[in-house]
Amino acid sequence: MSHIQNVLSCATLQNEDTESLKYIRMHSEAACEGLLSGLGAIGNIAFYACDNENYSDKDARSDLCALGEMLIHIPGIVAALEFNANQADFNIKEQERKAKR
Repeated sequence: MSHIQNVLSCATLQNEDTESLKYIRMHSEAACEGLLSGLGAIGNIAFYACDNENYSDKDARSDLCALGEMLIHIPGIVAALEFNANQADFNIKEQERKAKR
C-alpha cells in the first residue's frame, strides 16, 4: 500500500450508517472514474503535444516531470478510493442482511 492510500483508506467503515456508506461509495466511485478519465485525457494531450513544432523540448521536459510527479501518487489515491467504495458496498450489504433477520 502506498502512503497516500494508507491515509485515504477508511478502515472503520463498518461503524458508518447506511446513508453515510452510500455517500462514501458514490463519491469514491465517482472520484475513481474521474481520475482515471482525466489521466487518459492527460495522456492524449501529452502524446499530441509531441507533434507541435511550437512546443519546446524544455517545456516538454518540464511538463513531463510535473506529470511524473503527479502520476507517482495517483495509483495510491485511486486504490484508496476503490477500497473505500468496495468497503462501503460490503458494509451496506452486511447491514441489509442483518436487517432482514
